[in-house]
Amino acid sequence: MGAQTTKEEMMLHIDQTASNYLAYSTNFKPQSKVPKGYQAFYVSHYGRHGSRYHYSATDFKNMLEILQKADSAEALTELGVSVKNRFAKIYEDGKMKAGDLTQKGVEQHKGIARRMVKNCPKVFKGEAKISAKSSTSVRCVLSMDAFCQELKTINPKLQITNEASKRLMSYICYEEKEDQNKRMNDTLWTKPFGELHYRLIHPSRMMSVLFRDKEYMDKNIDSVAFMRKLYDIHSSMQGMDSLNIDFSDVWTKEELYNNWRVQNAWWYANSGPCPLTLSKNPLLARNLLKNILEEAQKAVEGKGDNASLRFGHDMGILPLASLMGMQGCDVKTTDLENLHTVWTDFRIIPMGANIQLIFYRHKKNKNVIVKALLNENEVTLPLKSDTAPYYNWEDFYRYYSNLLKATSIK
Repeated sequence: MGAQTTKEEMMLHIDQTASNYLAYSTNFKPQSKVPKGYQAFYVSHYGRHGSRYHYSATDFKNMLEILQKADSAEALTELGVSVKNRFAKIYEDGKMKAGDLTQKGVEQHKGIARRMVKNCPKVFKGEAKISAKSSTSVRCVLSMDAFCQELKTINPKLQITNEASKRLMSYICYEEKEDQNKRMNDTLWTKPFGELHYRLIHPSRMMSVLFRDKEYMDKNIDSVAFMRKLYDIHSSMQGMDSLNIDFSDVWTKEELYNNWRVQNAWWYANSGPCPLTLSKNPLLARNLLKNILEEAQKAVEGKGDNASLRFGHDMGILPLASLMGMQGCDVKTTDLENLHTVWTDFRIIPMGANIQLIFYRHKKNKNVIVKALLNENEVTLPLKSDTAPYYNWEDFYRYYSNLLKATSIK
């Protein structure tokens, strides 16, 4: 899931360069047949919010002002004026909506909910009890609402409880910002990342097609910062369904590919298993994994809910996928030049990203097995099993309980 991305693939699917802004894909691989005699009885889920507006309204404002000032100085090309006008529309549309869930994000969660019920109909039968908990972020709460409304539409009898509180943040999206920032500011990371950035980010061509006055541009604009911010905003446009605007005509595919490689490396270090940030970030999900194990054990014993739904962020799901060793998500390398060939952000944390653990009980001997899905595709786990991707629950519980006992982030 996190691996084997080639340049050829990226050129064919250039939208994937959007990194964590990639709109959720419904192009799934076929799932394997459930072992004979087993039936799903419980689902444990963690989902990222759906597509949203760009996280910063200030970015729209700053980019618009840069282009307006250049236009006043007659420093823009015809394409530059067009980009300025697009930013004016984006700024007006996105005013006071920074980070808000879009309708596309709502539909993503409704779709995930429908497919979950279709895949596990017995779990959501009758008056099944569903626990839904969310980050305090409004986009996460609305994602939870969209998901649960769709469940209720399918089965009005479901007993769903919803909660969003600061108390939940200790596991929904746990952060240790001081230590994280310290690792991201250490030269162990900043030096190789800076070198990668220097090799890949070349804004001169782009700037020449947007600005006709090179002297003005050199004096007034940080071209590298401009390109990186335009990349960020261009990527975010996939989720802003209220507008039919993008900046594809400003970019070459090679430029988008190289900007994504830098972004991919940043995500790997900031929230992934990167050795250059001491491989500590996956441990941020230890409270979340503990909650998953506890809730699942209750369900296995017949004392819990039929489904546990959690709604959070990319910085929750990425450490969890890494900590659990999901197929390709925990790869460790210091080779940033070739990182994208073994680890890719958009396969793990697109908008609407989700992890599902589906529990099955044997009809006769009552044995329990569990399967993991990442973005609704089956993934392997670092456990022994003759029936992978299905794993014995006792082995699963023992392995991850021992992992938690051995973890320390200090």
